Formats: sequence, structure tokens, C-alpha cells
Amino acid sequence: MAILAIAFLILPPLSSSDISGALIPGVVHADPFHPFGIGTGSGPGGGIGSIGYSETVRPGAQLKAVSHTVMRVSGDAPIYYPYWRGIALAAWDGIQWSLLPSTQEVPVRQQPLVAAAATIPRDDLPSDSQRIQIQHDTFQLIVPPEQTLATVFSSAEIISVNQPSTVRGIMTSQPTLPGLVPALVNVAGDNVSPSTFDTVDRIHLTNRVRAPYTFTVTEAVPNAAVDELKSAGTDYPTWIGPYINLYAGDVIAKGYATTRDAEIAALAQTIVHAANATTPYDQAKAIESWFLEKGRFTYTLTPPPAPTGVRPLDYFLFTSKKGFCQDFSTAMNVMLRSLGIPSRQMSGFGQGLFDDKTRQYIVNALDAHSWVEVFFPGYGWIPFEATPDNINAPINRPATRALLNIPSTPATEASARPRPIPKEPAVDAGGSSSNSAFPDIWRQAVVAGGALLVLLIIGILLAARWLLAVKDIPRIWRRLLFLGDRLNVPRHQGDTPQEFGGRLASFVPPLDEEVRRLANLYTRASFRRGGLSAAELAEARRAWHRIRGSYTGLVVSAWRDALRRGRVVSAEEGAASENPEPSRRR
Repeated sequence: MAILAIAFLILPPLSSSDISGALIPGVVHADPFHPFGIGTGSGPGGGIGSIGYSETVRPGAQLKAVSHTVMRVSGDAPIYYPYWRGIALAAWDGIQWSLLPSTQEVPVRQQPLVAAAATIPRDDLPSDSQRIQIQHDTFQLIVPPEQTLATVFSSAEIISVNQPSTVRGIMTSQPTLPGLVPALVNVAGDNVSPSTFDTVDRIHLTNRVRAPYTFTVTEAVPNAAVDELKSAGTDYPTWIGPYINLYAGDVIAKGYATTRDAEIAALAQTIVHAANATTPYDQAKAIESWFLEKGRFTYTLTPPPAPTGVRPLDYFLFTSKKGFCQDFSTAMNVMLRSLGIPSRQMSGFGQGLFDDKTRQYIVNALDAHSWVEVFFPGYGWIPFEATPDNINAPINRPATRALLNIPSTPATEASARPRPIPKEPAVDAGGSSSNSAFPDIWRQAVVAGGALLVLLIIGILLAARWLLAVKDIPRIWRRLLFLGDRLNVPRHQGDTPQEFGGRLASFVPPLDEEVRRLANLYTRASFRRGGLSAAELAEARRAWHRIRGSYTGLVVSAWRDALRRGRVVSAEEGAASENPEPSRRR
């Protein structure tokens, strides 16, 4: 049992799956509050392995994760939008998020039939083609379509779908008679050119399909750099109001007070003031970083429930400080709107695991997620990540447009040669003197043999786990972060990969070149349009293979050093108890 405990503490995880993700679509809560909630509850679609679809997100719930494959995705890897988005929610009533209702001021329309492969006319995309990356993704849904209402997923804003689809969103181009509140009416029937949407919040397939079913989408991914988003300004379109107003149509959930809204707004002001954030982008990043700061909040799928009559948002933010993605994203959204920054609640899934053989992302119910989108004039909706789950991280954007494409540097012959870690000098046990007691020798031999046995078992366990070799750069980088933690390499909020890689390299000089190379490649994968080339990915795998050869020794050595430090402390404490004179500091 002790051996297993030690192995648990030092072994890296077998999988990078996000159990954090069970989040929203998550599994199983009797209250179906998320568009893709996998549930065992009594709500729509209840039952293990099913996806109960609802068009609301309610913070404050508790989840129990149930693993279940939802879909497989193949196509271009999303660089600046690392999610599979399903639905955009903008109506907040203090308790839950839902789709915007259609009102006189906010005419929400539905285009019932957009032809297969037809371009969806919309005004919320960047007009400058240099500001977007066009990509194509194919989704194979494993679950029955009725469990998601045949929602069309994507990795960014959808331009077209290869099947007939129904589109829903704000459409101010369709006039409404004075004095009449528009219902959610269909516009433009068959063989009629669809009107232009100001922005789109949901798309689903029009025709009936059976699982498994497949569709391909063409998407526009904004590829803005940091300096561009900082200078985007606040010249918002006329339709943006519902994304700035805190409550949709001033509708507030009954039975709950809104008295703490002012405190939330004051907290948002305090955060951005402390960060000297003056632009919407800087303010959004300041709030995002505030939630991600280590020790401020606790990520958990089972947060304590709010007392009766207390809004879950208020209880999470000011009292429990415990929650998961829908809690963090809701709090960030409400803060942003209090600052006059347009935002909305997104629901969908994280990327999942990449299968190198099939070249597909395998998306599990555990990858379900909720995040924030902020609107920037000229660039559209940009994602932000406020949940400290150690899986879904904020997007690392390049500082300037010139860094969007980082030139490739071929590996040199020297960098291709493995460099072994130098062996530690043999420990001189020292010969036993003639007056040494035999029991002491025997006791030392038993202790040494036991220690060697433990190390041998740990080595076998490590080797077995590493048979599942990681081959994509994000998971390679997570392994390096784990190694850094074992070696007590300092990590700071806002570190770039190069900064952390440089510190880690200084702890393992024989692997300096490999570590720094992987840091550079990880940066390219995050920043460059199109990610790594095949040659660069092969280079990353070679570098990781060399590091893997020394990984076990490094981790075991770190563990052994920790034990030694513990023995030194114990010895000093024991000496101090026998010696009345104070010991000197070392």
C-alpha cells in the first residue's frame, strides 16, 4: 500500500482528459441546466450515457462525471479557438442563462432553411480577410440527434454547413410594425435569399438524421494579436445592446434579490483599477487573470449549495469561492457587463484527446465546458477562459501581428543527437570497522535492500505508464510542467513558454537544448496559423523521446532528495532536543 501511495504521488497522469469538463454538459445532474448536459437525472434525455438538451446554463449545481464519447472531430486544428462551440447564451436573469428572447428592441429571427453549403449572411465577422483564418472541420456525432437537437458544432463562427441548416440570431434588417413585439418568426423560406443576421447564437440541422451522423462546417477564426485587440476601441454596432445589458429585457428571476449586483460591479472596478487596465481587452484579461490566480478560488464539481433565497452567483463569488466552469464563466460575464463590455456565455466542449492514428479529436462528455466570449469591433467574438481547472487554459495570443507566423528553424545535427544525463557518482558506503556490530550491518542491509526494491517497483510502474507515449505538443508540454513541479521549478502567473522552459532547462543542464526547443515549438503551435508542420511535430517527438529517457531518473531523484531533506531536518531537530545550546542556522 505504501508503494502504491508513493507511486501515486510521483507518477505523471496517464491521460489528459478533463474531468473538469464534466462540467456543463456534464453528466448528470437531476437539474438539466446545460445545453448538452449528460445526465442521469429526470430531466429531458435523462439516463446514463444520454445527453439531456436544454437551452439554459444555471450556476451553482453539483455534477457527477460519467464518461461517454459524444463525437469525433477531424480537420484543421483550432489555434485561436480551442473549443467545440455549440450555443451562445446571452439572456441572464440572475439565476440562469438562456437564449435571447425576441423583443421590440431585439428582434431575434430564425432562418428555417439555409441550403447546404450556402454562405450564412452575417455582420459579426471581421470584414478584413487578413483578420480571420478560414478552416474546415468534420464532426461525427455518436449520440442520437434528438439529444442535442441536432446542434451544429464548430470551432469558431460558422460560415456554412454542408447540410441544410436552421439559423437563429439577431436580425435587425427585418422591420417590425410599430407597437408589435416580434415573436421568433421564420424569415425567408425555400428558394429565397436569406436576410443578413447581425449575430448568430445557434445553428442546427434541418433534415432528420440518425446516429451516427456527420456534417462538415466552414468556419472563420479571428486571428487577432494582442495589440490589435487593445486598439479595437468601443465603436460597437447598434445590435450589441443585449450583450451589454445585465438583464435581458429587465427580466429578473423571482424570489432573489439583486442587491449584490452593485458589489459585483465594484469588485470588477477594483480588479481593473489594480491592473491599470483601461481598454476592454486589458480589462477582460485582468478579470480573467483574477479568477485564475492560484489560491483565490477552488475548482470543484461538488461546490456547496447556496442557502435558500441566496443567488448561487453571490454565494460562489463572496462566500464559498468554490465551483466549476459555469460558476467562473458566469461571474466573469456579469463583471464584464458591469463595465460596459459586451459578452456572452458559451456552451460546448473542450478539444478532447487527439488520436494520432485516425487524426481525430475524440470528444468525451467529460470534456464539456462553458466559457466567455467578448465582442471586439472589427474582430468579432473572442474567447476568454476564467476556469482554473488546469485543462482549459487562456489562449496565448502573439503580442503583434508580425508574430502570428513564426519562421520555422530546421533542427541541427547536434540537436538531433541524444545527450545522456550524467550518472551520479557512486556512493561510498565505507568499509565496516572491526568493531562494527553485526546487527547494525544487517539492519543497514535490510534498509538498503528495501529501498532498492521500492525504487525498482516505482521504475517498473513508471515504465509501464510511459508505454502510452504522448505525441502531440500540448500533452508533451503538460508533461514538462509536471516535471518542473517535481523539481520545484518556479512557475509564475503569466509565464510565457520560453520563460518557464528557460528555468526548467537550468535545472536539467544536460537536457537544456531539448527543453528550450520544445518551449519554442509549443509557442509556435499556440501562435502560428496552422500550427506545427509535420517536420516540426516530428522534431518535437524526437526531443520528447530524449527527455523521456531521463524522466524516470529525474523524478525518482527528486523524490529521493525530498526524503533526504526530511531526514536532515529530523536529525537536526533530534540534536537540538539533546543539546541545550541553540543550533546555528545553515
